[in-house]
Amino acid sequence: MKILIAAVLAALAVTTTSASAAVIIGTQIVDTQLRATVNMEPLASDGSDAGTRAGTINASAQIVAPGGGVSGIRATSSVLAVLNSAERGRVTFRRSLTPGDSDAIQSATANYRYFFTVDSLTAFDVNWGVSTFGSAAGGSAPGQALSLAVRGASDTLLRLDSLGDGSSGETQALLAPGSYELRIEDTFPLVAAAGMRSGLSSQYSFAMRAVPEPATWMTLLLGFVTIGAVQRRRVRRLA
Repeated sequence: MKILIAAVLAALAVTTTSASAAVIIGTQIVDTQLRATVNMEPLASDGSDAGTRAGTINASAQIVAPGGGVSGIRATSSVLAVLNSAERGRVTFRRSLTPGDSDAIQSATANYRYFFTVDSLTAFDVNWGVSTFGSAAGGSAPGQALSLAVRGASDTLLRLDSLGDGSSGETQALLAPGSYELRIEDTFPLVAAAGMRSGLSSQYSFAMRAVPEPATWMTLLLGFVTIGAVQRRRVRRLA
């Protein structure tokens, strides 16, 4: 009996210490790029940043109309990735296009990639919220997509398409030990006709946690059943 109780306590310790997945961070890459035609002149601006540890990484870009100055800015784009730990983080996109009466913003795109490796069965939780206004390429509303795949593989384990204005929710994927890639990208890049504003703001938060092995759950279940049976016998004896 003492041995069984010790096994239950050990299993409980395993489930407690396994609350955080053993995650190895690969590389987080943030890219943001803007292309525009301002007063019939093609302009482009891009920026990127990358990190190899938990922290904050960001990238920003802007289009400035000929003549420069703050009043000449026609489009801004920023991506902010905050990694609170190896197992938890969020990425925020914000873009605003403000062309003048004779300007036209052809597209504004942003992409984010996060590589990681897990060494045990892991639950990947993600939630999102997206808001947009204005228009996007092809006459569609602005939108983004999120995908999760084994690194180097074409098949996706999780994909959320056309996350447009008002999209929000949460979902989960179960990951076997291995290397993975989380990717967020535009499905319909923002555009803005002369004098018409367009914009997008979105946030994606994710968390990873280890999932106890089936054998651990069986040990816990058996232990609780046995302890319950012993307690019932004691009650009967006292009665």
